[in-house]
Amino acid sequence: MADSVQYPGVSIEEDASLSLAVSSGATAVPAFIGDFGPAIDGVVRVNSWLDISTIAEDGMAAGAAGGVLRGYFENGGGTCYLVSTAGRTLQEALTAVGTLDDVTILVPLGLWDRGADAAGEQARAVAAHAAGHLAMAILHADRDHDARQARDAASGFKLDADQRAHTALYHPWLIPAEDQVQLVPPVGAVAGAWARVDRERGVWKAPANVSLKAGARLAQKVTDQEHADAQPVNVLREFSGQGTVIWGARTLDDPDTNWRYIPVRRLADMVERDLMRTLRLVTFEPNSQPTWERVRAAADSYLYDIWQQGGLQGNRPGEAYFVQIGKGLTMTDEDVQAGRIVLKLGIAPVRPAEFIILTLTGTAGSA
Repeated sequence: MADSVQYPGVSIEEDASLSLAVSSGATAVPAFIGDFGPAIDGVVRVNSWLDISTIAEDGMAAGAAGGVLRGYFENGGGTCYLVSTAGRTLQEALTAVGTLDDVTILVPLGLWDRGADAAGEQARAVAAHAAGHLAMAILHADRDHDARQARDAASGFKLDADQRAHTALYHPWLIPAEDQVQLVPPVGAVAGAWARVDRERGVWKAPANVSLKAGARLAQKVTDQEHADAQPVNVLREFSGQGTVIWGARTLDDPDTNWRYIPVRRLADMVERDLMRTLRLVTFEPNSQPTWERVRAAADSYLYDIWQQGGLQGNRPGEAYFVQIGKGLTMTDEDVQAGRIVLKLGIAPVRPAEFIILTLTGTAGSA
């Protein structure tokens, strides 16, 4: 029981109990990685296109990198980081990204500038970093690739399963409305659309069937057959009345049904990031039942909120998720003695309704 000391007109109560709540972190904060020239030195955080215009006095805003960034902000993007590779290696740039706690998306610029071999090396490095930091890599096909070549390029990156699950690739390039000459990779507009969908619907909503803003058109038209040929590459399509639409929500890990879809992978990563931050709050607390129960209750409340918002399947919480923690359940005596807290949970994520199958029966007039 908490001590209570009273004086005339004053009541002081001290509560030494540990109250835990899981807070949701940002889900769509990109790091754009590329050679920005003298405009960017190291890492710069920006919040709007106005910030880009202010720092890009050397004309960076007018090039392909500028087109990617403009597409990001035009399509709903917010805070992001510009990470320059000028005067440093890609690995050094990725090390700098690793110090930024809120980055959840990696977007390499100029991926194909030095040919296919260099694109593969860069893709593997960025995808490996994304997989190791619970983030997603957004890549793109080369400017002149058709749908099948885009698919072959994704295969040619030779990513391992975890890297593929944390990577999405988009095709084709865009023609921005403000510059009909400078073609732009779709990755900036896509990253902005991810941010917009997260903000309006949640990270569990597939960032697909989303129209791009600002009138960007496709450098290549994609047919239904080409769309089928491109999988697991996500294509952009043009539809009457909708304009340019993101028409795919797959990771490159297409054979694995668990991680085939972008929102499933991103939801799992979000849950892990948020719960790991909460577990750090109980560092140095007694490794005993009261602490475990507070952790369990906090995780249960957090997942219940996601379920109520439509992020998990099930008609009741028990069908949507489970949370387990405790000695003999998730921890051994050795774990407890070593100060380890082991939290186990399962979630039933909502998957995109990618194929809507209709069976129609008509009635013909009698002969």
